[in-house]
Amino acid sequence: MASLGKVYLFAWLLWGSLGVQVTGDDSEIRRVCDKTDYFYYCYDCLSGKKGFNSNGADFGGKSILCTINAFVIVRRTTLEFSLNSTGHFQETTKVCLEKFDTCMGYCRAALKAWRLKRKSDAIQFLNFGFEKYFDCAKLITDPISQEYVKQLTKAKNLIEVSLRIVALS
Repeated sequence: MASLGKVYLFAWLLWGSLGVQVTGDDSEIRRVCDKTDYFYYCYDCLSGKKGFNSNGADFGGKSILCTINAFVIVRRTTLEFSLNSTGHFQETTKVCLEKFDTCMGYCRAALKAWRLKRKSDAIQFLNFGFEKYFDCAKLITDPISQEYVKQLTKAKNLIEVSLRIVALS
């Protein structure tokens, strides 16, 4: 049975590699993401299909939207911790909740500035959001779950990707 699984895996990998064609959009996404420190976060974001016409024209806007979405998830988890924790960690999560709300506000302002073709303002708002992220991150001293670590890391990396893409555009 194990060998049959290997055959299926091999066939799936072979079929997948034969069926994948690099389109102009995909090669453009790869070119842009190669210039960031977090290729896979960038690629997953820019190649995503949710609500985005991936014609390559608005990588800055798409990356900011991905950042906002990542912070929505982090904020939701932080809210759950603030309601269901006690002691020092509960107080930390309450402070972080405010920081993440402010960070998301800055990211939304960055998206608006980006759409208004105000690149320097978009960069400034993203930097302000990044500062708010770190204001919270330095407060977390209690052990936290791996899932929360992943969420925090993804949000941080995506804001860095957004900063890089907007700066290069």
